[in-house]
Amino acid sequence: MKELLQLLWEPTLQTIAMVAVSALISGVGGTVLGVLLVVTEQSGVLPAPWLNRFLNTLTNIGRSIPFIILMVAIIPFTRWVVGTSIGTTAAMVPLVVGAIPYVGRLVEGALREVNRGAIEAILTMGATPWQVIRKAYLPEAVPALIRAFTVVTITLVSYSAMAGTVGGGGLGDLAIRYGYQGFRLDIMVVTVIVLIMMIQGIQFSGDILARHFERTGKAGAIGALQRQRWWKIPPRYLPVVRWGTLGILLVGILATVLHVHSAVLHKPLRVGVNPIPHGEILQAVMPILEREGIHVQIIYFSDYIQPNLALASGDIDANLFQHVPFMDRFNRDHGTNIIAVAKIHIEPLGLYPGRIKTLSALPDGAIIAIPNDPVNLGRGLLLLQSAGLIKLRTGTNTNTTLEDVSQNPKHLKISELEAAQLPRSLRDVDAAVINTNYALAAKLNPLKDAIFLENSASPYANVLSTVPGKATDPRILALVKALQSPIARQFIQQKYQGAVLPAF
Repeated sequence: MKELLQLLWEPTLQTIAMVAVSALISGVGGTVLGVLLVVTEQSGVLPAPWLNRFLNTLTNIGRSIPFIILMVAIIPFTRWVVGTSIGTTAAMVPLVVGAIPYVGRLVEGALREVNRGAIEAILTMGATPWQVIRKAYLPEAVPALIRAFTVVTITLVSYSAMAGTVGGGGLGDLAIRYGYQGFRLDIMVVTVIVLIMMIQGIQFSGDILARHFERTGKAGAIGALQRQRWWKIPPRYLPVVRWGTLGILLVGILATVLHVHSAVLHKPLRVGVNPIPHGEILQAVMPILEREGIHVQIIYFSDYIQPNLALASGDIDANLFQHVPFMDRFNRDHGTNIIAVAKIHIEPLGLYPGRIKTLSALPDGAIIAIPNDPVNLGRGLLLLQSAGLIKLRTGTNTNTTLEDVSQNPKHLKISELEAAQLPRSLRDVDAAVINTNYALAAKLNPLKDAIFLENSASPYANVLSTVPGKATDPRILALVKALQSPIARQFIQQKYQGAVLPAF
């Protein structure tokens, strides 16, 4: 239980920070957009057809881009706004950008429900367009606006689950990284419970506020001109909801401020890792670095692309997740200049049984899943060749692809999957080539469970990588020393029992 609470604490604060700040900013921006969409139409109180068409087109474009694509597409803009493209603060930028068009449409719909006759009556009384907006449109639409903002806030909770793509953390990232990919059902269940409680609280607060204003807002649009303090909620109704809502906003803003302040104050060494075993190894040597006054911020990634993009852009200082052939291929494909500064460990690639239990039992036409990234694809094919299942015309070239298979006597059907999904595919294939980090997360023991394993002479040692300008940074050198220390060696040997081998 203590471990679960420790794991939940920071992601919960990160989610609250992302949702509260994003909801506040997108709420203001979306409300302005929604009002403009209504008042600038041909029959509006401030007709401007050209502006209305432009805003409608911009809103439709914003709503048509899936959020996961938006996060990646606006990385340069995110970096320009907050100075980095990774982390909780960086995740807020695409959350706001993605939510504003959504809020705008909901606000537009809420304002269109306001009785048109009442608006015309106010205009005949000599009200200015600003008075119509402030005294009629917005007050009359309060219940609908509250329900709209409730929906948006809940949607932002869902969107925040994708923050792990940019190392933003949060409950969604915890559930995917530690729960799903780490095969921790307890973490999955507890995270889902926390999310349900959070969303239920948001929905409950929104429903009570909306019902309250529905009861107290029946005087009509003309009466709205005389109503005073229409926003004031009787204490006997909503003390908990009012202070609870304010508390969530304050906690979110405070969490964001503390996060940014800590990053500025401590100037941590930012290291990107995959959770297992890289993150575990780095955690094991953290006390060594802390004693030397070096604060390390571990940023977890669940893929093999973002850690290098973040390193090349300067968002992190180093990463630990890859071997040199992968790094070289990445540099060539992306025009980057990432270098290896130290070998840390070897994770032997293994062929694991799915529907069959032994290598000799592979039937004709068997389905074998392998990683789909270019380097590990070639490495997987080389493993199948070493196992005597196929022959490659390229020999031992690591750039091998499926087109290089020259002999396939068992007519194997080789299926390419994203590396993190391979352990989950075992029930659907006859065998799968799985990277050791994902095998360990799935509680597979490479030494016991693999039906064929790379030998210890593998050239694919995982390395600590950085960029040339930081290779001589004293903090990087201290990190190398810690990762190659006797403490690190002992941890690797005891923790993984030969499934992961020290490479130093």
